Amino acid sequence: MEHSSLEEARVKKQKIRQGIALVMGVMVAPMVMADAFDGQDMSVKWEVWDTTPIAKGQIDLLAVIEETNVTASNAATPDIKDFHSTVNNTGRKTTYELWDVDFNDNVIGLTYTSRYVGDESHQYMYSGPEGFHFEDTKGTLPDIIDVKVDTRYAPFGFEKSLVTFDANNIYVDLDGSMCHIDGMASMPDCANKNSPTGFDNNIKLLVSFAGGGSVVANDNGRIDSFFNWVEKIYPQFFPNHVESADLSGYHARYYPKTNVYLA
Repeated sequence: MEHSSLEEARVKKQKIRQGIALVMGVMVAPMVMADAFDGQDMSVKWEVWDTTPIAKGQIDLLAVIEETNVTASNAATPDIKDFHSTVNNTGRKTTYELWDVDFNDNVIGLTYTSRYVGDESHQYMYSGPEGFHFEDTKGTLPDIIDVKVDTRYAPFGFEKSLVTFDANNIYVDLDGSMCHIDGMASMPDCANKNSPTGFDNNIKLLVSFAGGGSVVANDNGRIDSFFNWVEKIYPQFFPNHVESADLSGYHARYYPKTNVYLA
């Protein structure tokens, strides 16, 4: 009986090792690519949508208000200054809802800077789906598999659930968010003495890429996000979604149809 249990454990570990070897084989190309924005060409757009992007599996784009292409750089802070400034045909600015966009490693920082001016024109309140669209224009980054949102100093009313993404795009829908100079009724002003800027005007996106260094051994949530991506890309090896479990010292999934472990 003891010999049988040991043999079963040995076979299980062998299958897990085979699964690891298989994943390493299919992931060679993504893993040699960058896992940070530094040096990558990015498109940054301000868009207006009919509904929150890809919330229903599609993008209902109504208009592109502004677009800037930038090579992201850790050395540039910010990478884009005064984004979303609109001018009319006389050359006069008509939109003062200005944002700084900063790419640093695998983080995108969005800071609403118009509030610093301190007059009535430099504030905002969005009552419909609109905001940022980030795109890896040349496909040089690995697939995006997860986006965590830091909302500690985000504008009032901002909902992190409205941040959506696919393999090459990130959408930040600011619907319902606002930054007022003076509070009114249930809508406070956006001053915050505890914020590094003095205001609730900053959103941070922490992006995880397939095969990237941001997927670490003791972070099962990010590992599971990676597993989910692998299931979608290689269904011939990992058919049907299965839940992860800790097996023989590995965080793993077993696919009985193909008799393969992903670990």
